[in-house]
Amino acid sequence: MTELSRIFLAGAVWFIGINASLAQELNPSLQAVEQCIQKEDKLAVVYFYTEWCSVCHAMQQRTLLNTQVQVLLEDYFAFVAFDAESREPVPYSGRVFRYQPSGPISGIHELALELASVDGKINYPTITIFNSENEILFQQNGFMGADALVAVLRQFVDN
Repeated sequence: MTELSRIFLAGAVWFIGINASLAQELNPSLQAVEQCIQKEDKLAVVYFYTEWCSVCHAMQQRTLLNTQVQVLLEDYFAFVAFDAESREPVPYSGRVFRYQPSGPISGIHELALELASVDGKINYPTITIFNSENEILFQQNGFMGADALVAVLRQFVDN
């Protein structure tokens, strides 16, 4: 194994470990989010990403792991990070959302189609904020820095 191969392998292992720990920290089930927004009258924040999206990984590291962002999400919102290419069925709001293949190895989850589409298009990452009636109150696709996300979240906290 060449030195370059070793470096690449070590980086890949580190990258996978970071993603797994982020998912464990930030990813309760959507059913838990649904219960939280109904019982505690919180707004839901869903972060839609894909594994192949480098911008998504940058946002996870620079924005979602930011202390201010994490405190706001934990204290005032029901948050979930959702892989838009997840193949697992997701029961939510009396419906089961499923993965929709679009080719032999590609596809998108119906939940992403429902909540991450902005002007009929999906780009990653996407932040969607919605209420217990599933009304979308805020949507933005593309990278959001920590300061920008904090400002958006504070608007909802202060209202």
